Amino acid sequence: MNLNKIAYTALVAFCAAIATLVISHALSGTRAGASEPPRAAPISREELARHNSRDSCWKAIDGKVYDITAYIPDHPSREEVVLAWCGKDASEGWHNKRPGVAHSGAASRLLAGYLIGELQGMAAPQPGMPPAPIDTAALPDGRLLLGLAPGTYLDGRYRGSFLDRGEMQVAVQFELRDGHLAALEYRHLAYGGVDYLALAEDAPLYPVTRQYRQVADYLTGKPLHQFFDLYQPERVVTDLDGYTGATLHTGKVISAIRDGLNRGVYQWPGE
Repeated sequence: MNLNKIAYTALVAFCAAIATLVISHALSGTRAGASEPPRAAPISREELARHNSRDSCWKAIDGKVYDITAYIPDHPSREEVVLAWCGKDASEGWHNKRPGVAHSGAASRLLAGYLIGELQGMAAPQPGMPPAPIDTAALPDGRLLLGLAPGTYLDGRYRGSFLDRGEMQVAVQFELRDGHLAALEYRHLAYGGVDYLALAEDAPLYPVTRQYRQVADYLTGKPLHQFFDLYQPERVVTDLDGYTGATLHTGKVISAIRDGLNRGVYQWPGE
């Protein structure tokens, strides 16, 4: 009987030793893997350039390549803004969402989820390197575009609106003072039955309201032709990355302003 107990005890000790060795090996392998993460796959410039469409959109930023095809429908800007960088090095656009203003930390964390590789032959960015300036010469001249609208724009109060398929979406009121925009406000801001001007600050779609108010603030005091800046909302709205309810677009505000200009003065100064 004592021999059986001794044999049983020895068997249990042997099994425990084997189990300890297996667990220790597994843990050491995990630690080694954690200290040496897999390297991102190298991607040539030629391969990057082939993915330059809505169906497959890759872009390089600071030497890393991202496949953002799946994100395009969720991007808050117009689709053309994103597609312009497909198949290219988009570092300049990334670091200049607006002139001299880079994308936010939240945007960087979101972008990291789309990493697929590293761009071959791309030097690593130097710490503290200032972002490349935007080529403003390539932007359309708002004064020329303004010439497309008929009429003479006198000082006074204007009202205009944007409708689509019979639905009122944007209505604005603004003043012209010596050729500068002033007192711009929304008389109506809605889409799909949602009144954005009536939303509480904790409502899920309130970011739409907040950002269109930023648009109004941006235009206040600007020369009239600068309302064409709204064609690039990323230059106007400071927190575009948080734009989760992208159901309205600044192009509609442009249309409402132009509608007001075409209608003429609604109320003369001092009335």
